[in-house]
Amino acid sequence: MKFKIFPAIAFIALVVVACGFKKSPKPLQAKSNGMFEPVAVIELFTSQGCSSCPPADALLAQTIAAAKTNGKKIFALSFHVDYWNRLGWADPFSNAAYSARQSSYVSHFGLDGAYTPQMIVNGNKEFVGSDNSLLTQSLADALKTKAEINFTSLNATFAEGKPITVNYTTEGNIAGAKINFALVSLNETTNVKRGENGGRTLTNENVVRQWVTKTANNSGEITFANPPVSAKNNTAIVAFVQEDKSFKITGAAMAVIN
Repeated sequence: MKFKIFPAIAFIALVVVACGFKKSPKPLQAKSNGMFEPVAVIELFTSQGCSSCPPADALLAQTIAAAKTNGKKIFALSFHVDYWNRLGWADPFSNAAYSARQSSYVSHFGLDGAYTPQMIVNGNKEFVGSDNSLLTQSLADALKTKAEINFTSLNATFAEGKPITVNYTTEGNIAGAKINFALVSLNETTNVKRGENGGRTLTNENVVRQWVTKTANNSGEITFANPPVSAKNNTAIVAFVQEDKSFKITGAAMAVIN
């Protein structure tokens, strides 16, 4: 479906602190000649109000499962846009900020307008989100190139009913870039009552619930407001560095809250 929008892992220690309990750091990546293990970040722009989107949602879920099995550093994000809410179903995960992020890609790629489902890999390849062949090729290309940025730590502090605080450190050249942080629900099931998918039960994975972006630096802290649902066992933090001008994604990491 289309709707025109006018553009306007060296060593990584991943620590999750849940309810005051601290887990030991785990080594995830090895340094090689100043470069780091390749990463791929998938951004899926989708909507529960779009009849074309469920196949793309399923493809994203399959990709997440495959990455867990093969150990590849693939980080998936499901951004639910809000411009299809007018069709009779207000997607509970939609946010105008996610539509605005897609709009920035519309400008970057010189597209006529935004559409769903749309996948973007590492900020530099875009295609219809249900296209398995293009996704496979895009991931293969992304995983041939060493990352330029390494998250040496990504620490999330969580307690029920309180904001989630994220601390991080990086190494590598972060000049002219931003660090994006997504608070994601690992799995959400929704009974859609109206709209193009009315009567269907939809499952979405790695659903972006909150989004924070800031000028990149080598260390810092950000805070997510109170999670809309219990964060324990169903939430993760995905962080990635993205160049301002080229939109190229140069490094990424993920911390699961459990």
